[in-house]
Amino acid sequence: MDSLVEDTETLFTDVFSHLAAVESQPGSVLLDEDLLKRAERNLAASTPRDLLWRLLRTGETLLQTIQQEPRPLTRLLEQTVHFIPFDELKATISPEKLEQGLASPSTSVQLLCLAYLRKAADSPSGASFVAASSSLVQCLFTLWLSSENTEVAERSLEVIEALLTVDSQNTLTVEASGDSLGETAGQGLLWRRVFHDPEVYEIFFVWTSLVKSKRDTKTKKGTQLVTISQARLFDFITRLAPFNWQAMTTSTIPIVETEYLRRNAENQPYGGILLYAASHMIDSNDILMKVLRQDFFLKLLASAEEGNSRNISPRLLEAIQQGAGVGSAKDVEDDGMHL
Repeated sequence: MDSLVEDTETLFTDVFSHLAAVESQPGSVLLDEDLLKRAERNLAASTPRDLLWRLLRTGETLLQTIQQEPRPLTRLLEQTVHFIPFDELKATISPEKLEQGLASPSTSVQLLCLAYLRKAADSPSGASFVAASSSLVQCLFTLWLSSENTEVAERSLEVIEALLTVDSQNTLTVEASGDSLGETAGQGLLWRRVFHDPEVYEIFFVWTSLVKSKRDTKTKKGTQLVTISQARLFDFITRLAPFNWQAMTTSTIPIVETEYLRRNAENQPYGGILLYAASHMIDSNDILMKVLRQDFFLKLLASAEEGNSRNISPRLLEAIQQGAGVGSAKDVEDDGMHL
C-alpha cells in the first residue's frame, strides 16, 4: 500500500525515468499503471508549474510514438491539464491539434482532448477560443452525438454544458486580475456559433433524425444508435434551455430545419431545436422513446418551476406542462405537447 505522504521529488524522478524507458524501448517496457496513478494522486494546485509543464510535454511527446493502450498516461495528463490555466495551455495547443485528437480512433486521446476543452470552460475567454473555430465545435458536437463509447459521450456533454454555461451572457465568472478579483460576463460567442453556424447546427439533426441520417437506419443497430443520439439531444436541451430559451425555440436556420421538421405548419408556435425534438424526432411507435420524451418535458418543467429559466413565455410554459402530462385532460390527450 502506498504511504499517505510520498516524497514527490523521488516519485516524479521515477516517473520521468519510467516514461523515458517506455519511449526508448517501445513495445518492451509497458506503462506502469500503479506508478502513474500515484503520480496522478500527488498532483495538486501547489505542484510547481515547471513540473506540470514537464509532465505535459513529456507525455504528449510519448503519445506520438507509444505502441500500447495509453490510458494510464492520458489519465495523468488529464490531471496535469487540470492544474494549468487555459490562458497558458492555449499558447501550446491549436484548434487543429484538438480536432485531430477528438477525431482519433483512441478513446484515451479523445478524453485527453476533452480535458483541454473542459479547462477552456474555466473562463469566458476560453469559451471564445473554442467558438472561434467552426471545425473544432463541429468535431466536439459530432463526437458527443456519434460516439459509441458512453464515457466519451458523457464527458463530451459535460464539456459542452460547461462551455455554454460560462459563455452565457447571463453568467458571471469570478476571475483574478493581478491582486484583485473581478466578474466577467459570458460573450455569447459559442451560443452564436452553435445556433447560427449551419455546419454546426445541422449536427443536431444528422445524428438524431430517422428520416435523413448519418446512420444506416435500415439496420437494427443503425436505428438503435440513432435513438441513443436522440436521448443525448433530449439531455442537452434540458440542461441548457434554462440558460437561453430563445436559442432553443427560435428557427435560426430554416434552410437546415426544413430538411428535418416534417409537416411544419405555419401556425406552429415554436421553432428551432425544441420543436424538432418534441414533435419530429422520435418514432411515435417506439414506446421507450415516448417514455424518454415525457421525462424530457418533466425535466424542462422542473427547470422552469425552480425559477432557473430566463425569458420563458407563459405560452411555452403551458406547452411544456402539456408535454409533461400535467395539463388538463383535454390538453394532454393525443400524446401531449402540441409544438
